[in-house]
Amino acid sequence: MKTETTILSRPLTLKRKRIMIYFIEATEKLLRSEGISNLSIRKIATEAGYNSATIYNYFDDLKQLITFGSVCYLREYVARLEQGLKSDMRAIDQYRTIYQCFNLCALQTPEIYHNLFFGKYSDMLGEVLHLYYQELFPGELEHFSTEMRSMLMQGSMAERDRIIMERIVREGDIRPEKAAITMELIIALHQNFLYEACLRQEQLDTKAHQEKFNQMFDYLLAAGR
Repeated sequence: MKTETTILSRPLTLKRKRIMIYFIEATEKLLRSEGISNLSIRKIATEAGYNSATIYNYFDDLKQLITFGSVCYLREYVARLEQGLKSDMRAIDQYRTIYQCFNLCALQTPEIYHNLFFGKYSDMLGEVLHLYYQELFPGELEHFSTEMRSMLMQGSMAERDRIIMERIVREGDIRPEKAAITMELIIALHQNFLYEACLRQEQLDTKAHQEKFNQMFDYLLAAGR
């Protein structure tokens, strides 16, 4: 079911954009300095120079504001992806590269990535990204290629994966009748991958965790042939 986003449906005046940016930048700063579990509406409001009640005129709740404040963490992922993807790659190799780049970044801040892609507002990530990049911070994507900008604007993992899975099927590396279940299982695997990383934190052997994911990822792709 789609999350209601009544606050974000309001017209974006220049004043509204400016104040939203203040709150988002304050959230980003506190995420980097204190971590997602230590954030509060009061702390963000104080950092931005407003009272707590003002935030609710611009965002539905703390989790929605954290979602916006977390988008900045995608910068490194997109930069890695632009370096790793090659135009002459088969789609299945691009798919593998997408997850490898994503996981390298996600394991640095697993709670942030899990919240973005599997948290309360993950079903509206496309809307968040559109508002963030098109209206609030339009300059952030200027140095990326058109292909990278298009990929970054995809919302959920399913939306992103569906596009490349269609190419994998066309190239004959996944059977059409197995494409949907293969993609669904890979996304479920990835959700668990991030969740385990969130639970284990400092005790996590990130290299072993990623190698385990890669083995299971390749197994699922092979099962879809």
